[in-house]
Amino acid sequence: MRRQAHIVKIAIPPVRRVTYVKQYAIQPATLEFNAEGTPVSRDFDDVYFSNDNGLEETRYVFLGGNRLAERFPVHSHPLFIVAESGFGTGLNFLTLWQAFDSFRSAHPQATLQRLHFISFEKFPLTRDDLALAHQHWPELAPWAE
Repeated sequence: MRRQAHIVKIAIPPVRRVTYVKQYAIQPATLEFNAEGTPVSRDFDDVYFSNDNGLEETRYVFLGGNRLAERFPVHSHPLFIVAESGFGTGLNFLTLWQAFDSFRSAHPQATLQRLHFISFEKFPLTRDDLALAHQHWPELAPWAE
């Protein structure tokens, strides 16, 4: 004699939860500019980039440290994604964008066609503070405007 399989259906009532999230207004960074014109966070007493040459520091640490210019030509997908925490003055973003534009001009037929940049910032700079910070590097003006 064969046993019959019984199908049992268990119905679980849906749980309805309402979660309230407290939303805070975005707080801009509070900063001042030191004697060299470098932005300094008042909250953290820290410079946003080197007083000596923040742009070269960014190229060496961010672009060079991640070997981005070396990776663009050999990237086998049409999209390259970079993510960072701490947008700050956007110096990493601007130098990356400049480097990517340079790559695209030199290699228009490359597989890599697009760059996505993702960044988070708890205390973003105001538009005016960004403009002041970017005055250090006129060569980045086409990407900063």
